[in-house]
Amino acid sequence: MKTGRMFFSETEVNVAYNNFLNTYLRIFYASFPLVKVRNFQSAKPWITKGIKISCFNKRKLYLNYRNSNNVDLKNHYKRYCQILSKVITTAKSLYYNNLISQADNKQKVTWNIINTLTNKKTSNDNDPTNINGKSFTSIANAFNTYFVSVAENLLTKNSFTITKNDDPMRYLRQNFTHCYSQIKLYNTTTYEINKIINSQKNKTSHGYDGISDKILKASAPFIISPLTYIFNKVLSTGVFPDRLKYSEVQPLFKKGEKTEITNYRPISLLPSFSKIIEKIIYKRLISYLTENNILANEQFGFRKNSTTNMATYALLNNIQLSLDKKWLVGGIFCDLQKAFDCVNHNILLEKMKYYGITGTAYKLMQSYLDGRYQRTKIKDKYLNTFFSSWELIKHGVPQGSVLGPLMFLIYINDLPITLSKIATSVIFADDTSIIITSNNKIDFENALQQTMIELSSWFRSNLLTLNCDKTHFLQFLTTHKNETQQQIVTSTSLITDINSTRFLGLKIDSTLTWREHVTELTPKLNKACYVIRTLMFLRSPEILRMVYFSYFHSIMSYGIIFWGNSHSSINIFKIQKRIIRIMTKSNKRDTCRPLFKKLGILPLPSQYIFSLLLFVVTNKKLFLLNSQIHSIHTRHSDNLHLPQTGLTLVQKGVAYSGCKIYNHLPLHIKNISNNVPLFKSILKKLLLQYVFYSVDEYYQQNFNDCVY
Repeated sequence: MKTGRMFFSETEVNVAYNNFLNTYLRIFYASFPLVKVRNFQSAKPWITKGIKISCFNKRKLYLNYRNSNNVDLKNHYKRYCQILSKVITTAKSLYYNNLISQADNKQKVTWNIINTLTNKKTSNDNDPTNINGKSFTSIANAFNTYFVSVAENLLTKNSFTITKNDDPMRYLRQNFTHCYSQIKLYNTTTYEINKIINSQKNKTSHGYDGISDKILKASAPFIISPLTYIFNKVLSTGVFPDRLKYSEVQPLFKKGEKTEITNYRPISLLPSFSKIIEKIIYKRLISYLTENNILANEQFGFRKNSTTNMATYALLNNIQLSLDKKWLVGGIFCDLQKAFDCVNHNILLEKMKYYGITGTAYKLMQSYLDGRYQRTKIKDKYLNTFFSSWELIKHGVPQGSVLGPLMFLIYINDLPITLSKIATSVIFADDTSIIITSNNKIDFENALQQTMIELSSWFRSNLLTLNCDKTHFLQFLTTHKNETQQQIVTSTSLITDINSTRFLGLKIDSTLTWREHVTELTPKLNKACYVIRTLMFLRSPEILRMVYFSYFHSIMSYGIIFWGNSHSSINIFKIQKRIIRIMTKSNKRDTCRPLFKKLGILPLPSQYIFSLLLFVVTNKKLFLLNSQIHSIHTRHSDNLHLPQTGLTLVQKGVAYSGCKIYNHLPLHIKNISNNVPLFKSILKKLLLQYVFYSVDEYYQQNFNDCVY
């Protein structure tokens, strides 16, 4: 792409970017003119012309033998049917195998095949484009108005107004007394921009400008210089280009009636160029926030080296340790209504300023949030696209953006420290859970009531709405109740008492038995068995393994370090053995140990050990060595310190089981635990060699002769 002086001599950001984008789009549309193509592909594309002729001949043979008593004709027809059936199955297998092997995104294509073969279709009767018989454009406008006005509707419904007592900044002034230095936005380079572009996935989805990441990567060598100049102007002037503030929204159905607009969530598509400058700004912001230790440790969402496993461990370990002390333990699990959409821009900017994001950086954040527009697009059954009109976004952080999640973390950052004197918070983005502990009933009830008062006050001050119907209180108890345990009943209308709740995709019950979680997993994994059985015609072990790992394994292994050692996990293990027999076409009574080895798949107990040990070695800061407890040098000094407890619930927890399982590892494997990739590889070989069917088998195994 030729770049003229208009890019490098222009001092105004918007003019420079407009010149650049107009030139880029002119060349793009000249090179790739839009052509409307209709695909009239057969419902069964593997049916070739030869197969169609054979099917016609089969019909003639059938008519001949039906009208005749000739046994030879009947036998000939049956043989013909058998051969034709094998030919069709082979053609179908070859078609789908080629489709997957030639695809850039193999997992996506595989999922499309699964949905096709399992008849996962949407009903036109419940299609959102049929709402009350309206035109497609008016429906798109209705969606757009609903998405844009969500925050205002909630504010009106709850009669939110900020008074002097509801000042959201008072929480920061009370809890953050540190004076922060001013952030500096250093310039970007062609190397940094090139690295960001190359890191983008080859997606064909695009924003309103029609430029996908795939096209962007192809044209990168010709546009890096003008982009570097423009983005440096953005960083130095604090002006975010207006044409990067337009987003397209596609409604994604959640559940319920498809004709109800409220049952859809917006999926935003931003311009590809916006992602580049946002990543540049994000890198500088997160570096500043990390260096100044601003983000709360209780926040696990959207943070590097932070996972749902870490958040769940923080929650459950706190509960287990408190129960081990025979304390009262309760959890408040909050549900916020449209939290990302309800972020108030003025409050957010004031908080940023308090944390030291001032000067040009503050001006840039203000420019980024101001004057953003969105429109909604929908498609009819013929894939024709209809757009709503553009509407101004007055609230919320841009969803689908790079900076949006970080902005939300800044917005909610002062909540954990506000509650820290009376409770412990575990937050993953907007999923807020509060754990309250006490050694006596009166203090526990007081702490519970005070926590609810503080929570309600903070949410009100920050114009966030607590969904009372989905906000619950759960008291945790040991299975063997004793006199110190008392059931607490909340006396507030804001929350209801329950016996189990959902936390980051896991179903947690009051006694941490994991029965309800396993019950929820069972139908999902049974469906995976059905899918594997449906795909058996593919006859490709590699594809079947890929489907297994993307469908069955991904469900089974999620959170396995918490529930994988529970008594109920045996039910999931039985389903896993069933799917292994299906994949290998084995009989129901065949032993699965050699089959697991053959496929290179770990049985559930072995997968539990594998996942737990990986969690331990990647989070060693959460565990203590024996040498840190005492100074006496012994042969077990480098082992992890095993907590003292007699409570089975704690012994099955990650902290206790992780230490015990790690300590039983062969010495040469423990010695490489600092090299996580190598540790992971060697550990998997070890577990595949022995194929443990229980944790007790692992403990009974002597690894003295085990060498890799």
